[in-house]
Amino acid sequence: MDDISTSLLHAARCLDAEGFVVVCDSLLNSGRLSTAELRRTLAEAPATTRRLLDVCDGRAQSGTETMVRLRLRGLRIPVRPQVRIPRVGQVDLLVGDRLILEIDGEEFHSNTNGFATDRRRDREAIRLGYIPIRFTYRDVVHDWAAGEKLVIELVRDRRHRAPRQKGHP
Repeated sequence: MDDISTSLLHAARCLDAEGFVVVCDSLLNSGRLSTAELRRTLAEAPATTRRLLDVCDGRAQSGTETMVRLRLRGLRIPVRPQVRIPRVGQVDLLVGDRLILEIDGEEFHSNTNGFATDRRRDREAIRLGYIPIRFTYRDVVHDWAAGEKLVIELVRDRRHRAPRQKGHP
């Protein structure tokens, strides 16, 4: 079996940009490599590959989370990963002031406790004025067009922004 650095160099040659960033995000999140170690390992890689390190983010807790972040940013939709919201907890992605995107893999969200906790968090988010949307692995990998369309509609309608207070511009 190859070591992490050798595997990463192979991944850089074999994967598309999104897949490569997914791998790098995972390495960062797991603590297997630091950003400095990624840069050292890829020092001799093509510039296009090295530039991908600028969009890596070790806060991503799943490959599908990375995919959604990259796809939305590719549409010029700013998205913040792993935002802590009081009374709700850590959310996967936040678009604007109030659009919460949770990227649910079956592994962590299919047991009874996890499922119930997710629903409680969604209710609290709604109570606080947020719009929580949950995407599954299948939604992201096999039917992203529908999810993308929904996010674009909400952003276009400015529903991702907090409502303006009376008397404020």
